[in-house]
Amino acid sequence: MRICNCIEINYNRHIRKARHVARGYEGFERALKICEYFNAAGHPHPDSTFNLVRFNDAVRQSDRQFAIKLMKEMAYLVATNEAQ
Repeated sequence: MRICNCIEINYNRHIRKARHVARGYEGFERALKICEYFNAAGHPHPDSTFNLVRFNDAVRQSDRQFAIKLMKEMAYLVATNEAQ
């Protein structure tokens, strides 16, 4: 239970910080700023995750949806790594 709470707290913290860093940007530029934040936050492979999320549903997602999905995926990965 404690690990779950720790992951959730770290996840929410990274979401808030990534939103703050990406504020003022839209679409693909926002996604690039999110990737830069998680690179600085210690994400082990931000470029790989960026490409995976981008090409996973590339036909169905807008640049706005891509930025949101990218932020959530990277925040979860970093939060999980921090909990271990």
